[in-house]
Amino acid sequence: MRFASPHAVVAGSLIAGLFVVRAATGVPAGWAYAHGRVLEAAARFAEAGPLMDRAAVGGILTRALWLAGRARMKSWSRLPAGEAHGAIGDEMLRVAAVRFLTARAASPGSAWFTAALGDVYARRDSSARAIRVVDLETLARGPWGLLGDDGRIAIGLARAAIDREPTNFDYRDQLVFLLEESGLHGDALRAMDESARVLPDFEAHPDFFFEELGTELVETFWRTSRAVEPRDAPFLPPERKLLSSAILGRRLGHLAEAEQDLRSALNEPSTKLSRAEVAFHLGLVLVDLGRPDEAETMLALAVREPVFGPGVAGTRARIAAKRGRWPEALAQLREARRLQPRELWVLLEFARVAQKAESWDQAEESLRWAILVHPEDPAPRLAMVEMFWAKGEKERARGALDEYIAAFGRTGDAARMEEVLAGPLDPNRR
Repeated sequence: MRFASPHAVVAGSLIAGLFVVRAATGVPAGWAYAHGRVLEAAARFAEAGPLMDRAAVGGILTRALWLAGRARMKSWSRLPAGEAHGAIGDEMLRVAAVRFLTARAASPGSAWFTAALGDVYARRDSSARAIRVVDLETLARGPWGLLGDDGRIAIGLARAAIDREPTNFDYRDQLVFLLEESGLHGDALRAMDESARVLPDFEAHPDFFFEELGTELVETFWRTSRAVEPRDAPFLPPERKLLSSAILGRRLGHLAEAEQDLRSALNEPSTKLSRAEVAFHLGLVLVDLGRPDEAETMLALAVREPVFGPGVAGTRARIAAKRGRWPEALAQLREARRLQPRELWVLLEFARVAQKAESWDQAEESLRWAILVHPEDPAPRLAMVEMFWAKGEKERARGALDEYIAAFGRTGDAARMEEVLAGPLDPNRR
């Protein structure tokens, strides 16, 4: 019988000991990570943060550190202004910064932690700016003069994240917000220009919302993205780039350019679904340009794909309404209801057009169905009040308003309608 050498015994003992140590640390860390994720999902960030600290070992080190820092950032966002800009808020930001710095050291190639650290410094600067006394000399130096050291570091870290991952639009988008919020509007416009060059599709930027961004920023994106050559956007099909530019251009009121882009998109090779989408949006542009007959040709092409059926019916209803053909408009909206029986905008528009067609029972039925399937939305209840008032049934309008107030309280709309109901009926009502 052969026995293992002393060296093999020692090596085996060391390996066994290593597994024991890993088990002793890994199992509790895994439990802390799993429990921390549950608390995070429940928005209990103050409790999740310490658990993620305990989870920051081994293979989940950087992920746990990221979540630990993010938990502190979200906890900071919930603080009252006085605490956020005071010692409590400063400590939360300090702890978050330590977590992101540690993760950055462990994973130096990732831009995540650099960008996250920049966010910490941006919030520190925001806190300092809230209580900073500004003199005339500082004001004379312009917007950069109002930026503190933390704000400058935040911008530097945001640019460093971009340098690490230059094709990642997320970091460029965050730089746009950081510069704009810091009062550096000109720099924000230049950052927006770069963001549009990296990904010239506005709808693909999840943090960009047309209604929230200033018009000049959106205009900058549109002009830059429209000028980008297809070869400079290799991961974006040419028809998608043209369609995106046209959709944004239409929202900005650049109808001639939108029509040009959409007609170019129709000439690009694409799928039947993509071609129908382009046709649908071209139809919308032609309606806006006052050319409904041309629009109908495009709508007929779009409706070949069922997904555009409700939108086409709604657009045809809008064309008929503009011509005062209320029964025809109602028929189109009835088709839209058939295709999307629970869609709120369809139900509200059906009720509005039904009133124009003096089909009061149909208007009421549509609103009652809307209230039933969208009990959380005040719009159908408010429309019910207005419908009864327009019909000349003041008592029923008063009853509908009482139901609205019972559901949503005395809102500004409720106050407005109470004032309307207190006055005389309109003799020219329809």
